[in-house]
Amino acid sequence: KNLDKMGEVWDNTQKFCADLWEEVTNCSVPTLDTNWGTGMLIVNILLPGVGTLVAGIKSERNTTMVIGVLQFITAFLLVGWIWSIYWGYLIYKKAQEGYISSPV
Repeated sequence: KNLDKMGEVWDNTQKFCADLWEEVTNCSVPTLDTNWGTGMLIVNILLPGVGTLVAGIKSERNTTMVIGVLQFITAFLLVGWIWSIYWGYLIYKKAQEGYISSPV
């Protein structure tokens, strides 16, 4: 019975890692409204990863939350900060596109 649970945990972990990898490689950011998109860009510039983390919480995407934490942890290397600014820009851009394409 424990082996079945361990197998299930392993399967879930593999799926989560695959989803995380897909989100990072495809730059798949959540869709937020324009105000949130703008806010998350500003927050990501000032506090690396925090905007991504909040966007993940708001959109209920665990993988986005993990990406935000990774950006925050690696910010001191500048890699995380640059990644965070880029991700903030993508969130902002997607929010603008979503706003433009939505019916009035």
